[in-house]
Amino acid sequence: MEYLKHYSFIFFPNSDENELTGKDYDWAPNIDILTVKNGAYVVMEVAGVNKEDIKIELQNRSLVITGARKRFIPEEECEFYSMEIAEGIFKRIISVPYQVDIENIKVEIKDGMLKIFVPKATEVIKHIEIE
Repeated sequence: MEYLKHYSFIFFPNSDENELTGKDYDWAPNIDILTVKNGAYVVMEVAGVNKEDIKIELQNRSLVITGARKRFIPEEECEFYSMEIAEGIFKRIISVPYQVDIENIKVEIKDGMLKIFVPKATEVIKHIEIE
């Protein structure tokens, strides 16, 4: 199972470790990347994050997912006995190794999981005339 830890580096070779792990942010949600014939699925754990607090962008060939999880109980109301649930701002940048069909990206959030389908663009050949 150790190979799964570095799977995203293999499939998305242009991502560096800081971008994938979110070291410059408060936390980094876990992601799975699954490839299919016509694209890939990116699945991210976002339990407790409101969909209004998630932003998804495609910048060149990078899928950028940012968001924030807010504290459920105000700090003033309690003392923490144990705190394991991460909160604050997150950012994940995933390099996509193919041209993306921007018009057909699909996103859904259900049961605390964000699922993004990133389809491959069909290859278009453009002939350029020499002047």
